[in-house]
Amino acid sequence: MALSIRAPRGIKDVLPPDATRFESILKDAEDILALGGFRKILLPLFESTALFARSIGGATDIVEKEMYTFLDKGGDQFSLRPEGTASLLRAAIEHHLVDPSRLVRLYYSGPMFRHERPQAGRLRQFYQTGAEILGPLSPMDDVDLIALIHRMAVSFRIPGSSLLLNNMGCPVCRPAYRERLVDYLNAHAEELCETCRKRTVQNPLRVLDCKVPSCQGVLEAAPRIADSLCPKSREHFRRVREGLDGLGIPYVLSHRLVRGLDYYTETTFEFVSDALGAQSTWAAGGRYDGLAGELGGPDVPGIGFAAGVERLWLLREKAGTLPDPESHPVRITIFAMDPAGQIPALALVGRLRQEGIPAAGHFSAGKIKGAFRQAERDGALFLGILGEDEIRSKTVQVKNLETGDQTPWPLDDIKALAEMIRKTGA
Repeated sequence: MALSIRAPRGIKDVLPPDATRFESILKDAEDILALGGFRKILLPLFESTALFARSIGGATDIVEKEMYTFLDKGGDQFSLRPEGTASLLRAAIEHHLVDPSRLVRLYYSGPMFRHERPQAGRLRQFYQTGAEILGPLSPMDDVDLIALIHRMAVSFRIPGSSLLLNNMGCPVCRPAYRERLVDYLNAHAEELCETCRKRTVQNPLRVLDCKVPSCQGVLEAAPRIADSLCPKSREHFRRVREGLDGLGIPYVLSHRLVRGLDYYTETTFEFVSDALGAQSTWAAGGRYDGLAGELGGPDVPGIGFAAGVERLWLLREKAGTLPDPESHPVRITIFAMDPAGQIPALALVGRLRQEGIPAAGHFSAGKIKGAFRQAERDGALFLGILGEDEIRSKTVQVKNLETGDQTPWPLDDIKALAEMIRKTGA
């Protein structure tokens, strides 16, 4: 009978051995963040819906269309987290990690949830790893974070990777730019798609992010926020570019790079790859000065980024830098040839595991061919056979599945057996 219950659309099962490779990709990214002085924080999968509406912005696509929101049994409204920054800031504020006098560097990893149209590199449950710096920041902290992501690109040999850079201004200069942009968009409303006309009223900066071909000519000619920056923001942007130039990190100025979240100020950036097609962004972030204060914490600057793990997988696959799957997840499979051998087999498996040897048992009495097939499925290097003769002689027949050599091994010498297996599997 056909299975009637399947994974929801846009939700992907990651099976062995790919699950191990997926975790290795995540660990590689986390190792680079740890080198940057970031400490890991574990965040809940869902939060109060109000947190995301307040931080991300009620007029954003994420809040309006993409969040998975539900009422719990007490009538409170929660949402599965669509991104990590808001959750991290909530936790940092709640637990008094944010302090105007010192920097705090935190990173997170885990699944995020958005109701989007599934496609290559974009899922409804997707994994991100990201990092945030909170405290008395300078433009050089922006550069330092970008340099850390650049290190990922180099270390993973991301094909066709480039850095897009912009400055979103600050609360002083952005209102004037917003007014100029709205006047321009209204003057060209007939040339824009319906979504752009709606965004012109609700969230005009998001219009610049439109991908509809018919809108591109109008948007390329739109006023540039760089031309409206106040002296403070202009100096901030100059110093960021100066820092990147000093480190030899190439970048492309992108006046339409506004990101999809309301909380961004000053520096915004994306790392993109021409090897990903439409979903070209593999890491992105920026400054969000003022967000901590809006969420009830100390009014300190912040900067962060997130990288998509599924997209890192696709890019590292294209680059040939995917971690190798573990070739022998089980080092030895122990086979009980008859019921009398089941308990000794259990005991032997336990003793090998105690010695740090991944071991699996095949306890169903059957033919030896079945044991070989099971050992192959386990990815084992060795097959250990326990039958009546072995139990009487207090030995286990250990067969090397690569060479075919077979040796009786005393059951009272398991440490030596474990050492032999360990050396063979190294």
